[in-house]
Amino acid sequence: MITKFQINHLSNAVFFQYMRSVLFIFDKYAIDSINLTPLYEEFRHFMCDAKIAFAYEKNIEELRKKNEADLYRDKLHSKLFNYLKSILYDENDSRFDDAQIVMRVLKGVGNPTRLTEKEKSVMLNTLGNQLGGCVTQLYAIGAKQIVESLMEANQQFIDLEKKFRKTNDDKNLSKMPLMGAVRKQVNKVYRIIVDAINGYAEVMYLKYDYHEMTNEMNKLSAKYDMLQLIKKKT
Repeated sequence: MITKFQINHLSNAVFFQYMRSVLFIFDKYAIDSINLTPLYEEFRHFMCDAKIAFAYEKNIEELRKKNEADLYRDKLHSKLFNYLKSILYDENDSRFDDAQIVMRVLKGVGNPTRLTEKEKSVMLNTLGNQLGGCVTQLYAIGAKQIVESLMEANQQFIDLEKKFRKTNDDKNLSKMPLMGAVRKQVNKVYRIIVDAINGYAEVMYLKYDYHEMTNEMNKLSAKYDMLQLIKKKT
């Protein structure tokens, strides 16, 4: 008998991985292909939908990460600007002259919040290069770490933007339903097939024929059960 476990508790990513392994087992053994082939084909069709829907979901997640990274680099730029202003408010501050030099560079390069994402990336790289000549001043006013964090945030955004653009090139993604809807379809056909195979396995003289397939399915379920337990403990 194929043991059932709580598939609904799996995340979309884990659900997709599990069902992809299930599809491999279904294809490998093709139990009662005469009667179950239409269900196998339906399952395979929904798994194709799941693949694209999952990619679409990942695309949405990548967009969120990209937007957050863009906002974060804006915040760090503002942090640097406001930090310099806090020093420049006081002409008697020993850091005043050094802060003034850095502020000139900052204002000379421009305000990134008024630019497109691509323009902002270029501008911040330019800022980093120009501030490379102000290392002494940055150390003197205690702003070196802020600048380094800003440059790291800018590079992180550039990497995320490239990844998002590459994923977004697939125009079919926007036409697909969300993963939640596809999961219901996959799960429904999966349950029907499993119930049918379990029914066959109950017939004494057929048990040996189904032993290898059900054993492999149960090992797969046990593996994902264990992964869920480990995830709950961490």
